Amino acid sequence: MTTWKVHGIELPFGDREQSWWVNESGTVVDRPIEGAETLPGRFVLAGLVDAHAHPAVGIGSSGPIALNEQQTRGNLLAWAETGITLVRDVGSPGGITLDLVPRPQEPSVRAAGRFLAPEHRYFEELLLEPVGEEDLIDVALQQIRAGATWVKVIGDFPLLPEFVDLERTYPIELIAQLCTAVHTAGARVAVHTTLPDVNTLVLAGVDSVEHGHELDKSSIAEMGRRGVAWTPTLCALLSHAGDPDALPEMLNWVRETRARLAELLPLAVRLGVPVLAGTDVVGSIPQEVIHLVDLGLDPSEALAAASDWGRRFLGDDDDRTDIVTYEHDPREDPVQLTNPCAVVVGGIRLR
Repeated sequence: MTTWKVHGIELPFGDREQSWWVNESGTVVDRPIEGAETLPGRFVLAGLVDAHAHPAVGIGSSGPIALNEQQTRGNLLAWAETGITLVRDVGSPGGITLDLVPRPQEPSVRAAGRFLAPEHRYFEELLLEPVGEEDLIDVALQQIRAGATWVKVIGDFPLLPEFVDLERTYPIELIAQLCTAVHTAGARVAVHTTLPDVNTLVLAGVDSVEHGHELDKSSIAEMGRRGVAWTPTLCALLSHAGDPDALPEMLNWVRETRARLAELLPLAVRLGVPVLAGTDVVGSIPQEVIHLVDLGLDPSEALAAASDWGRRFLGDDDDRTDIVTYEHDPREDPVQLTNPCAVVVGGIRLR
């Protein structure tokens, strides 16, 4: 493997330039390595982290569509070239991402396998096979045996085709049993939720709240005490504001939710909730960082949500060499995240 010299300011919280080297085994050392290739750029990350992604899901003319293996790998490689080195895949059609053999030049993937939701409570073209209450725990454990480190349960979702949220998809007692079984098997639970009273899910034992647009201060406080992460997927939420076909009720809801999140996101950071950046299927990590700043996070915190905080929460790969550099400080202008100088993923330089 190539050896590298890196010189710059370590993001997201660094404030002084330093030099370090990466040897052939991928170990970082503080002494020069003769012949090491110097990477361009003055600001350095171990790569961006997308904590809520769906590489096996695309967007068609009428909504989300399932992608095949080649298309899924195409997404992963494209993301790696932009500097994303770690991805949490929170659900794929049929659990296709569990069958992917990892490749060095692709981001490291934490996969949740198939979506767990009952009939008519999620996109049927992605769900493929609904999961009834009586099968929920068994199916989750099957995913873990197949390699999933997370399971993704749809905690609530509008009834289709009426598209009206009425209640949770599964009884909260069953969610608690699911969490116990998954934790015993060595994995974690991510829950999709957009309804109020998120505290019941947090108390049931979930490990991360996805979307969480109806969170409140008490739920945030409990998440901080328990170390439960929050991935607000702001690009997905705010995309509705630019939809020319959106109903006035939807636009009002988006404005109200945005105002509430602008109060809750800084509170979550202060209380120690791991706030994570995630793109869902409609956003980008640079835009997500911009939204986090707009909603009250310090630029360093917003960048941490898209890098260090996600890596710490999801778990890093110590044997991988991932380096992304930038010429200008993305904390001063997050748009700089779209233009890395150098990208090394799994020891392979992609740019």
